[in-house]
Amino acid sequence: MFINIKNMFVFLFAIGVISDVAEGFDSHLRGPAFVMEPPTRLEFSNSSGGWLDCSASGSPQPSIDWLSVDGTSVGDVSGIRRVLRNGTLVLLPFAAAAYRQDIHSTVYRCVASNNVGRIISRDVQVRAVVTQAFKVDVEVQGAARGCTAVLKCVVPAFVKDLVRIISWVQEPSFYIYPSLQGDGKFHQLPSGELLIHNLEFSDQFPSYRCRTMHRLSRQVIVSSPANVRITEHRGIVAPVIIENSGTVTVAQDEGAALICISQGCPTPEYRWYSHTSLEPTLVIPGPRIRQLGPVLAIEAVTAEDGGVYRCTASNAGGEASAELRLLVSTSLHVEISPPVLSVHMGGSAEFKCVVSAQNGGPYLVTWYKDGRQLPSTGRGTSEALVVNNVGREDRGMYQCIVRRAEGDTAQAAAELQLGDAPPVLIYSFIEQTLQPGPAVSLKCSATGNPTPQISWTLDGFPLPSHGRFVIGQYVTVHGDVISHVNISHVMVEDGGEYTCSAENRAGKTSHSARLNIYGMPYIRLIPKVTAVAGETLQLKCPVAGYPIEEIHWERGGRELPDDLRQKVLPDGTLQINPVEKKADTGVYTCWARNKQGHSARRSGEVTVIGMHILVTDTLKLHSKKSIEKRNTEKKCPAHVNNYISFKVVIFETIL
Repeated sequence: MFINIKNMFVFLFAIGVISDVAEGFDSHLRGPAFVMEPPTRLEFSNSSGGWLDCSASGSPQPSIDWLSVDGTSVGDVSGIRRVLRNGTLVLLPFAAAAYRQDIHSTVYRCVASNNVGRIISRDVQVRAVVTQAFKVDVEVQGAARGCTAVLKCVVPAFVKDLVRIISWVQEPSFYIYPSLQGDGKFHQLPSGELLIHNLEFSDQFPSYRCRTMHRLSRQVIVSSPANVRITEHRGIVAPVIIENSGTVTVAQDEGAALICISQGCPTPEYRWYSHTSLEPTLVIPGPRIRQLGPVLAIEAVTAEDGGVYRCTASNAGGEASAELRLLVSTSLHVEISPPVLSVHMGGSAEFKCVVSAQNGGPYLVTWYKDGRQLPSTGRGTSEALVVNNVGREDRGMYQCIVRRAEGDTAQAAAELQLGDAPPVLIYSFIEQTLQPGPAVSLKCSATGNPTPQISWTLDGFPLPSHGRFVIGQYVTVHGDVISHVNISHVMVEDGGEYTCSAENRAGKTSHSARLNIYGMPYIRLIPKVTAVAGETLQLKCPVAGYPIEEIHWERGGRELPDDLRQKVLPDGTLQINPVEKKADTGVYTCWARNKQGHSARRSGEVTVIGMHILVTDTLKLHSKKSIEKRNTEKKCPAHVNNYISFKVVIFETIL
């Protein structure tokens, strides 16, 4: 028997049986990722103590632990060390006699773990300094009248790397602070020396002290006073380099100051040469480079600025020179591609460790699985890891840890998942009630494998296409998708039930909540709706305005429901089950009213089509013309141990 208009036949035929279904992926799980990774170094004084913060995200929320240099777990040590519940490692202030090298001068690592796997942080070099009393002295390099005297603040060697010279004071209360250029008479160099230019007879009477600060304990130590000596020598004195900064190490993009101090009379003039290329070249001041007497200042240092520099100081009596070296340290950055990889059992997984370090120095790559070093790694620069014949035991967290010869380390982590994961909404918007006017932003975030796509509807229909609605969507480094609907200057007609739906090949999920905008009832345009005979139709009235007292449906002048197949839900949705082609095709009208009696109404058309499904194991078509429209795969639920794969072939038959 044939239906004498368009009919849709769906043939399902078995193409095989597959057993032993792979275990479905737990879509709500996400491996740990560091939110706050501890720094590469921590220095602190025994009087102040120190701490290391470490936190991670994941689902479930990861726990935080600490490892020592030998890989053993770090715990509390009474009065010396504590591990807080939030993951912070606290190194308490301690007496000098309580110093322990295994606690106060060692390497720590943070560990984050949850049900998915385990990751470890980069190395943290910890150094505790026992505060010791020290004093500073002033060394004076005298000069003749009209020339330049140099005062040096002498700090004991055992604290020199921990102490900086913060200022000089000309007694009783004239303070001189570090600068690149000075004020013409006094100039404290960034390295701490004080230059006194154009010496006069009166300059030998004031006393000068240098002020220093211990950078860990913050203790300020002031030197004993010293006076300038004016030598009796008159005439020309050839320059002598009395101090230079030697080797200067700075991080890329920071500022560098190369210092070359000479004495001579008359005051020497300085020239700087760069040996960073094959031939020495004169340094020409520019936007980033300034030559300020004995100081060569370079802003926003790049790797190309590194190398050997020569300063020359000359006057009528001769010339002196010194070589200095600028080392530019580039940060070590590591990424794993891809950050999340989903592989079916028996397949192959490949991760690549991408190392960014502009100086191109040697480094060592070590691969870890859930915090444990993988065999045969860590002996070279193998930046690719391949896992063949993936099984359940292979899922988890993989890391590459990169070590440079300088001792610094960096790490990146990636997650290996098994199978597809249906979408899960990890963030969704809430119901809001607003006055017209402000901007509104609705946000949904979903995770899943593959990464879901998020779509939006308003009362079951596409969002308005005018310019006040902007939809944005992006994917995070963890593979989560985040989507926003931003409405500028929200109006009464923008109210209604908004739905975000996240969908991938493994499934679909959605969330709905109302946006209520105070105002008169308003019903948006109802697009034409196509229903399928025998199925359930739910027709939502796209009403805006707030508050709304009641919503009604009509058809042909009669209020619905008018038979047992129809029902109006509490939110005003019209439901018809089952739909009948002849009885339910037509124009439907919804109207809404508020307590004050104001109302709005709108009509929309519903078309019903018939659909017949035939399941057969042979493909027979009793029609004059058939057109294959679509092939797709359908599978039984994943919890069934054995399932049949069906191919769905949809035909339209036209008589």
